[in-house]
Amino acid sequence: MTAVATANWPDAYRETARRLISQAGSARPVLTGASACVDAIFAMDAGRFARLLARPDHPQGAALADRVLARITAGRGGELVTRWPAGPAWIRALLGEPDRHQVGGTGPQASWALAAAGARSVLALADRSAAQLAVIDPRAGICAAGTVVPAGAVAPHGQPAKLPHCILEFTAGIAADGVTIPRSSRIILRFGDEPVECDEQFLALAPSLAAAAGAGLVSGLNGLPDADRAGRAWVFELIRAWSRAGLRVIHHELAEFPSAPRLREAAALGPATSAGLSLSELFTLAGSRGDPRLLARDAAVRYGVGRVIVHADEWSLSVHRDDPGHQRDALLAGNAFAAARARAGQPTADLEPAADASYTEDLPSGGPLGDGWHAACVPAPHLRRPAGTVGLGDTFVAGVLLAESLP
Repeated sequence: MTAVATANWPDAYRETARRLISQAGSARPVLTGASACVDAIFAMDAGRFARLLARPDHPQGAALADRVLARITAGRGGELVTRWPAGPAWIRALLGEPDRHQVGGTGPQASWALAAAGARSVLALADRSAAQLAVIDPRAGICAAGTVVPAGAVAPHGQPAKLPHCILEFTAGIAADGVTIPRSSRIILRFGDEPVECDEQFLALAPSLAAAAGAGLVSGLNGLPDADRAGRAWVFELIRAWSRAGLRVIHHELAEFPSAPRLREAAALGPATSAGLSLSELFTLAGSRGDPRLLARDAAVRYGVGRVIVHADEWSLSVHRDDPGHQRDALLAGNAFAAARARAGQPTADLEPAADASYTEDLPSGGPLGDGWHAACVPAPHLRRPAGTVGLGDTFVAGVLLAESLP
């Protein structure tokens, strides 16, 4: 990390907010896929935290509680997978009913954030059950009968293909039984393997959609079982169809995988032009800790992408072969989207930075990295006690891809 000269970041973010909202309605559509689920959100107050600390008298439940607490007390968020169909019911019995249900999955979350800002998207969605459609933003585009229609106009059918995710939201400073939460974060509890959204109507329209789109987003390979080669092949075919149609930005957002080899396998899927991941995921991908600029450059070279974007709590980084000013603008857009959601607790068109946001001066430095590679890095408007922590990375990606799609 390098201390950088202080800029007027609040003004930079206010200008970014004005630019994005004024132009979002005329931006080219963003294509999003290929994961979707239903999230049950549990805000962890002192009472719920105390019940979790009590180590419930249930073998699987106690083991899961220990894993959650180990992460939370270490200041880590992330995703935990336990193949336990009764898990959601056990969580409800321990913590009570969830505070709300909302859409999960990077593509649907990005579509929600784009719709809130007045931008268009088309979402890959094979699961059109009532439970899944109920949490999809009704303004998101869905492919049906050879065209694109609003999700709110799609008639539900079929049964859900996945168990709901249970998401525990922790706020820094909450305390119970002498334990204080050090960092605002969230733990995603997933209770089984999940298919990608192999939406054949979306795939059939992929070439024509790509011709008019500004960017495409793929994600969701972390939920697949090891033996699901068909799901991986479907995502590869989608990326290839977009590439053949000339889509300039094809972004693969990675995630927390069950193992480092699985993460590396996903990163090598190709032929995406851009990859995104969190700082902890970058360290897992690299197999070591170090200068994130150099690790991201090495990942870009190894996996054949022209850009790697890294999002951390207090800054975001792009290692690229592009115009540094454009990449800086894309990072500002992503941070503006994520910070607005952190402030409001959900996607919003009010992208103005919070008055009490802080801007770190300790972040990777920008500039040339050699062999045509450059780094751009900007601080994010950081809130110590955000209104919500769910979906911030997905919302960041939405902002980046909107910036790529502006007129």
